[in-house]
Amino acid sequence: MIEDANCKKHCIGFLMETSFHYEVYRNIILALLNDNSECQVIINDLIEDGFVNNMLSFLSTIEIPELGFILLSSVLKNGKIYDALITPYYLSYAEDIAKVHVRAVYGLAKNEWNHAAWNKKYHRILCYSKYTYDALALPEHTKIVGNPRFDDWHKRNYSKVELDYLKMDPAKPTILYAPTYGELSSLPHWAKKLSRLRNEYNIITKLHHGTLYKMSERQALKIAKRFLRDIVQEKTSIFQLLEIADYVISDNSGFIFDAINADKSIILLDWAEMPDLLKNNRTFSTCDSPEQLVRQYLPVAMEMDDIRRYLSGDYPRDNNTREISRIKIEYCDAFNDGNAGVRSAQVIIDAITNAP
Repeated sequence: MIEDANCKKHCIGFLMETSFHYEVYRNIILALLNDNSECQVIINDLIEDGFVNNMLSFLSTIEIPELGFILLSSVLKNGKIYDALITPYYLSYAEDIAKVHVRAVYGLAKNEWNHAAWNKKYHRILCYSKYTYDALALPEHTKIVGNPRFDDWHKRNYSKVELDYLKMDPAKPTILYAPTYGELSSLPHWAKKLSRLRNEYNIITKLHHGTLYKMSERQALKIAKRFLRDIVQEKTSIFQLLEIADYVISDNSGFIFDAINADKSIILLDWAEMPDLLKNNRTFSTCDSPEQLVRQYLPVAMEMDDIRRYLSGDYPRDNNTREISRIKIEYCDAFNDGNAGVRSAQVIIDAITNAP
């Protein structure tokens, strides 16, 4: 019997709380659509308006005719049940809208959050590599698939937009500054200092979506806009930014591992109060979190003199090449072959097929 081309195998939902989550899902969605599954992006419209409006604006630019879009409020109101729901982390109010729940890991930072007990509620968890697989210690639920988002980097399949708005000088090296948000953000401590490098370097800033849209981050956003002139527009692919960056400066952000996976020269920022932020589960980050452990192998700056030393041509950047290469494989992506989305899709299909 020939299968009807219009008869979809499965209906799979992908829950978004930020536009970044679509980038996490994109290559998984494409693989599932190619396998004749129905996919719907579910926009969480029960959160802060800034996030919702940004998601709606961003998704209006997506040109995939087979892909559906729906508000979470509508899903809950109508009692819709998906064969599988893909989420970046556990959300209690989404527990009853799918038969199978799959977590798509979206980053490596902050152990106390990423490896929390709620991971046990998932039928499957898609891990980048050995580190998350081992740390979760849920072998029956976890699968190592690689990093689906980085498929675009390996295949050079990412959008490129005009960067004229950044007013970069082609004669200067380019620094990409990518701070996290909240108490672990370096913005209040470093934005003004880093602006002093403007005469010698192009300094472009990629702000965290939390900084851009959380009401509690208004002061941090104000600081960024005051001292950092070239703030990247969200439509710009992070891979385009990594391509043009000579250096990446960050703090406690999961973006550290994107930069490692892209083989970039990285400098991490520190400040006097930071050790206290790693105590008593104050920020979900601890001394044992990956973004803290990696500081053993990357240059860490406390002052501007440190920054200038690390940016100099004399700084020995190859001292920890072996350890960084290990982190790239064991933390960032076990395969780095551009096929993580396909592997992830197969795990989801198998989970649906084998569900009781």
